[in-house]
Amino acid sequence: MKEFHKSAIYREALAILIIPIFLSTEHAMEWGSNLNAKQHFTLITVQNALSNAARVESDSQRKLELAMQSQLMREASQAFVAQS
Repeated sequence: MKEFHKSAIYREALAILIIPIFLSTEHAMEWGSNLNAKQHFTLITVQNALSNAARVESDSQRKLELAMQSQLMREASQAFVAQS
């Protein structure tokens, strides 16, 4: 999935959640801690797709950028606290 931003998963996710470009772990975790359950599920879906895109990317610089954003999204999703 070289053109992740053109994928159906990404377009569907945009309807539910605008995911920022994270600049730090702290930024990702703070942002992730404010998600609701549907947004959290969407974030995990996008993170998995981004991780897969990084895995198959042939350009090493692009692969690194995708992998870094995927990791920060993973950290954001781990900061999610389910509301009771």
